[in-house]
Amino acid sequence: MGPTLETPDFSMSPAALARAADDIPAAASRRLAEAVASGGGRPLTATLDLLDRILLGVFDLASHGRLLFAVHPDPAVREAGRSASEAADRWFNAFRLDRGVYALLLGSDGRGDDTTTRFAREKMLREMRRAGVELDAPGRARAEALSNEIDALTNEFQANIVRHGRTIRLASAEDLLGLPEDFCAAHPPGPDGQVVLTTAYTDVLPVLAFARKAEVRRETLLAFQNRAYPQNQPVLARLLARRHELARLLGYPSWAAYAIEDKMMGSTQNARAFFHQMAGRLGPRARADLARFLERKRADVPGAERLEPWDVGLWSSEGYYDQLVRREEFGVDSQALRDYFPYPRVRDGLFALCRRLFGLTITPAEGASSWHPAVEAFDVEREGQPIGRFYLDLAPRDGKYEHAAQFDVRSGLAGVQRPQAALVANFLEPDRPQETRMRHSDVVVFFHEFGHLLHALLAGHGRRIYHLPSQIEWDFIEAPSQLFEEWATDPESVATFAGHVGTGAPIPPALVARLRRAGTVGRAMRWLTQTAAAAVSLDLYDRDPTGVDLTDAFRGIFDRFSAVPLADGAHFECAWGHLAGYSALYYTYAWSLVIARDLLSPFADRGTILDRETAERYARAILAPGSSRPARDLVRDYLGREFTFAAFEGWVAGDP
Repeated sequence: MGPTLETPDFSMSPAALARAADDIPAAASRRLAEAVASGGGRPLTATLDLLDRILLGVFDLASHGRLLFAVHPDPAVREAGRSASEAADRWFNAFRLDRGVYALLLGSDGRGDDTTTRFAREKMLREMRRAGVELDAPGRARAEALSNEIDALTNEFQANIVRHGRTIRLASAEDLLGLPEDFCAAHPPGPDGQVVLTTAYTDVLPVLAFARKAEVRRETLLAFQNRAYPQNQPVLARLLARRHELARLLGYPSWAAYAIEDKMMGSTQNARAFFHQMAGRLGPRARADLARFLERKRADVPGAERLEPWDVGLWSSEGYYDQLVRREEFGVDSQALRDYFPYPRVRDGLFALCRRLFGLTITPAEGASSWHPAVEAFDVEREGQPIGRFYLDLAPRDGKYEHAAQFDVRSGLAGVQRPQAALVANFLEPDRPQETRMRHSDVVVFFHEFGHLLHALLAGHGRRIYHLPSQIEWDFIEAPSQLFEEWATDPESVATFAGHVGTGAPIPPALVARLRRAGTVGRAMRWLTQTAAAAVSLDLYDRDPTGVDLTDAFRGIFDRFSAVPLADGAHFECAWGHLAGYSALYYTYAWSLVIARDLLSPFADRGTILDRETAERYARAILAPGSSRPARDLVRDYLGREFTFAAFEGWVAGDP
């Protein structure tokens, strides 16, 4: 088998990671050469079995490296993890251009194999064609060089956002007026009387939600949106240029056309039509949101003529006037609400829901190693059989990935190894994570990322690497996670895990009902912002980037759609990691949401989101198959029809 990383070792030194980054791809290349030299003509199943075993080791190297790059406390290990992931990326870039492997796949006999086996081959062949395997030798060499540079630039862009975070210096503790007591206690004034904040989410989100002084909110938002400025401007310019060059080399007019071709959306024309369709549906409700918030602002600022980006929650539900309207009109105080969401109770309640819905038993993984003492590890069983392991890394620290995401730790393959995954976020208090009282918005994020994690665990038991959920159409990838958010907001579900931190008393049903209704406040405005961001990601990648002023282009595209324009002086193009990672595909979130709202329909038909039979059917039809079939087919089989906008439209209109 050669060197592997089948058993995760998070204590590997930078030198050991470097050896793995050399040895694992080299061993895979030797085995691949032997497979090609042995000739074609073997049954397709045998060919795929052979290739999957070879690919698995490099997949695991990539996962191990990416995770350590994102979360390890030692900067040297983080950099070694980045190098390991890039070594795996380089190997895959070469693999996709290997004409010997291409011929091996074409020459394998698939007669008698099932459709999912043939689909795996079709996906591999399509990926190789799209990588440039049919180009001449100079073309393949240039395509490989460009792909390698694109991977390195993407990592550099993301690393700069963490490396070049900013600080905000407030004149005194008075500037924290309106913020929770525990936040103020965690940010005491220094000897000079100043209060220092960072651009970590744990500082930025509470300030934007609760700081009464508009100037404090403005300064915080600008610092957040100017992370990695100007460092990322040349990185982004090169990334756009290299992706455009690669797309042209492969015969596409733009990177956006290339990126969307094999997704559910299919074309840039369809994507633009979708944006305008979304804007038409969301616009009237978003304008009503704005009028509602502006009226409330005028109570504080008589004669105010407009809302500023730091006044409302364009990207999240926790904007300043969003909170005030929810408290004053619905009786929902998000600060007091935290008392009903102590982290251990939310976590254990989530696990109990997984048992109730999907028959999963989740227990602490005794003796499991991790990369930091605050990380929790859990083993998962289903009907008494172990199915995988996951890790929770939920507290912020220096150098850690600042967003929330699910990372693969090990890819699951039937008969070889079980899947492992990590949920990474930053909403627990770093000094006392188990005592954290969560904001409800963080509970929603927790459930969202857990939806990704469930997908990874339940789909990680097939025979094919190309059936893993990571290989599914990227504009479907968010649908299972957005669906799982519903269990964090539905009153019947919330009642199963929300309880007072002091007394243990369950959350009052009337409060949950008000929370649900309050959740409609600003909804259309936020999703119009998401549409604006999706338009930015598409348009920046659907052009020749030569000579483009990225700040002006970003602002011009965004402001055409958004209900509130970007702040003057913001350079969000440097701080928005999705622009590099998702490239032209940020529309995924809005497209997946339309699908996710419809995936809830069978639960609505049964009258409860806790219906076990429907949950099991959903797990079998959508989660467990991974990418063994096209996403549209999975959805059609589960719903018994094509998905529609109807459920999404009702949700935007204010249906709880």
